[in-house]
Amino acid sequence: MKIQSVIASLLVVITTLLSCDDNDSFTTSSNNLLTLSKEALSLDTVFSKVPSASKMFKVYNYSGDGIRIQSVRQEKGAAKSGFRVNVNGMFINPEENDAISTPIELRDGDSLRVWVEMTSPRENGKTEPQKVEESIVFNLESGRQQVVKLSAWTWDADTLQNHYIAEDTVIDNEGKRPLVVYGKLTVAPEATMTVKAGSIIYFHQDGELDVKGRLVVSGDKDNLVTMRCDRLDSLLQLSYDEIPGKWQGVTLSEESHDNAISYLDLHGADYGIKCLSAADGSAPTATKLSMDHSTVINVLGDALSAVASKVVIDNCLLANASGYCLNVTGGDVDVNSSTLASFYGYTASRKYALRMTDVNDNVNGNGNEGEAAQLPIKFRMRNTIVTGYADDQVYWYPYDSQADPDILIQHSYLRTVKPEDEYSKKLLQDNLYDADAADDYQGRGLFTYVNDDGTSFEYDFTPRDGAPVIGAADPATSSADDINGTARKSTPDMGCYESGNVNDNDNP
Repeated sequence: MKIQSVIASLLVVITTLLSCDDNDSFTTSSNNLLTLSKEALSLDTVFSKVPSASKMFKVYNYSGDGIRIQSVRQEKGAAKSGFRVNVNGMFINPEENDAISTPIELRDGDSLRVWVEMTSPRENGKTEPQKVEESIVFNLESGRQQVVKLSAWTWDADTLQNHYIAEDTVIDNEGKRPLVVYGKLTVAPEATMTVKAGSIIYFHQDGELDVKGRLVVSGDKDNLVTMRCDRLDSLLQLSYDEIPGKWQGVTLSEESHDNAISYLDLHGADYGIKCLSAADGSAPTATKLSMDHSTVINVLGDALSAVASKVVIDNCLLANASGYCLNVTGGDVDVNSSTLASFYGYTASRKYALRMTDVNDNVNGNGNEGEAAQLPIKFRMRNTIVTGYADDQVYWYPYDSQADPDILIQHSYLRTVKPEDEYSKKLLQDNLYDADAADDYQGRGLFTYVNDDGTSFEYDFTPRDGAPVIGAADPATSSADDINGTARKSTPDMGCYESGNVNDNDNP
């Protein structure tokens, strides 16, 4: 009697479940349509023959009944348009008439994902990006068709793959095909690579510039030279161009000297510019690098590092490095009318704006493993802003704390402890400090605009109205113009930007 009761109850449950499963019915009514999360999908600009990032849209069935998608096809086809389409794990096959012919059943309330990427199958022969269009056509069992339009821009480029420059070479591609570097671009010891104003060099993720000879960057105030990553798309609100670590950086090797950089914009790298010392760590005689009117920003390591090198920096912005904005180990370094700003927003473990040391702790592979040695240091800084989030942005690490180092920072705005002891007063003279400001200009408050809310990371390092750095530089030693090439006032400002001269590249 109990067994019969249990069987009867099970039959009732099964019958109820079967009667509730209305999703097994599929309609052929032309009134029942799919709901598309996008009716048009645009991919970003990509270089010809280089795969794009993937984008996704969803297809929903809210029609009240099941819908059979008889086929999904591409109108032009992958071979012609370069678009590749994956529907719920199934690629549209160019060898099968660019279609998925197996019917796809989408029950009421269900959805599927469609992934799209593209690689332009050929060069377009133009110097400007060209638009490529395609359509995904959903053919329903009812005979209705629904379409999602696809579009992208492709750009022909010259490419260099692990290229070795053996003789003097000029790069001048303003208004021409862009240059994309894969792997290491090496300048031979006897060669000079000159980059003309307005040129842009795009580096792939593994791309780097290794200068064993000489690098000359000859931008001007109207036409910067740009070194950046080759990703032209975006991650949510952020352009990949703004994200650090998307290419390697620039290395001026041990034997390289007389490098001259003017009006360079370098950003988004793993590190900025490395100046390596001679193999024996000897004191420098020839100038390793002279850099002016240039920006190195948004890098994972140091923006500029110099080991036992002679370096001159004038009217430069070194900012937003996860490492140091300027990292000096020995050598002879002169900095004037520049801004070192440590506002790297992608992690709280950033280092400082300025680090100076005469300790060779094997940074450049010199000396015996594990053995520290002293490197002679001469450091001069004038009319410069050194600031950032942390309370102290000036770091001096001496080999001998009792010796007097050849270091002098003057007429600068420093986010550090105001010197009280005689030792510090010899190093820091006639400067302004956060503690001296009548108002709160500490850290980011010194500048016109610092967006650190995690969405856009935009910055305008022009001094804000009323900032104590305005008119505070030494007229006798200040640079004649600012980073934009605009003449400074008779009472010039500290830092690389003269107030009232807005840099459109940094202005939000």
